[in-house]
Amino acid sequence: MRKTVYRSLSCLLIICFMLMQLSLCCSALGTLPHKNTAARHIVCTALSDEAKAYYGGAYSYESLSALSGAKDAATSDAAMRDNALFTALHTLMTQTHSYGTSYAGYNKGSLAYFWASTDAVQNSESYVMFYSDIPSGEGVQLNREHIWPKSRASFNTKSGGADLHHLRPSVASVNAAKSDHTFGNVNGTLSSGTTEGQIDGTVMYYVNKKADLFECKDDVKGDVARILLYVYCRWEQPNLYSAVDAGALPAPDPDDTSNSGKPVIESLDTLLRWCALDPVDSWEMERNDLTEEVQGNRNVFIDYPELAWQLFGQTLPADMPTPSRPQTSPDNLLGDVDDDGAVTILDATCIQRKLSSLSVSVFIRERADADLDRALTILDATYIQRWLAELPSDERIGKPLS
Repeated sequence: MRKTVYRSLSCLLIICFMLMQLSLCCSALGTLPHKNTAARHIVCTALSDEAKAYYGGAYSYESLSALSGAKDAATSDAAMRDNALFTALHTLMTQTHSYGTSYAGYNKGSLAYFWASTDAVQNSESYVMFYSDIPSGEGVQLNREHIWPKSRASFNTKSGGADLHHLRPSVASVNAAKSDHTFGNVNGTLSSGTTEGQIDGTVMYYVNKKADLFECKDDVKGDVARILLYVYCRWEQPNLYSAVDAGALPAPDPDDTSNSGKPVIESLDTLLRWCALDPVDSWEMERNDLTEEVQGNRNVFIDYPELAWQLFGQTLPADMPTPSRPQTSPDNLLGDVDDDGAVTILDATCIQRKLSSLSVSVFIRERADADLDRALTILDATYIQRWLAELPSDERIGKPLS
């Protein structure tokens, strides 16, 4: 009888221990956060509460913005060295990175498991497919996309190769066209060898295999730039905008074999211009919140994209909206070309009229360059008209253009 009781107690203890371990295991896998409820391509005009809480002490924005950036940004490898801001950002995003997702499958703890929340299309069952912005679903073949190509990195499908900030769902055909090409300006830049990719009549990308360049849509370029900046700092990959010799590359992860050392974007100028062209949107900010909930760290370049310019010793564009600096001064309101203190349809009309004239004043050019491409084109007028159509009239004054 006593032996039977002991056996029963032993079995009960083993079961309790196994349940405890299972509970710990499930906790370690992380809980699924709520679905992303924000809309794409609506400029983010404020830091989230989660973003505000993330930065403090030596890593407060005041402390970070007081640090010096690169003394030599001629190459992205050189820019990493003797760079106090780079060191601080790497330390912050590394020390707070407490959980690693798994690359493959759809089970709990995998990238795709969390994408259902972090990348959701406004609280729906579908999620945003990177580069194209079309929703996942029937007839859409999904790939797990390394925005920073794994052939040009020291990771494969672990560490940086399974980082939720970095890995995104993508339409397989678009991902195949992207391949491991360098991000760069193709449309209107290269005269021959360019292929245009469309989905349902909408241009999604331009690729020039001979030049080894891939250009995504304008309204995704900022997302790309901020992801590349994150990987550059968090995972210390030196070949951001310049090639790096094999001897200067970080050692590959155990599941990786090589890093070509080729740059992932064509130049520092392109990197920063893309970041400015496509400001942080509300969906991107909420995704940053949800990813922090999963793995503990944030992409600081979503919260404070201005740090990208500081990182490389560059000057931030005066009219660039950021979540911490959402609107320009009333004396220099982007898009207010007639200087009446508001952006109205008259401003778009003024742009169109000025385009037909032989000369365009510096005043008009600086105020009207809504897409921040340093040129005044019909696209600027189109952006203003489109933006005005999306906002109530009482919200037009002092708002940044997207």
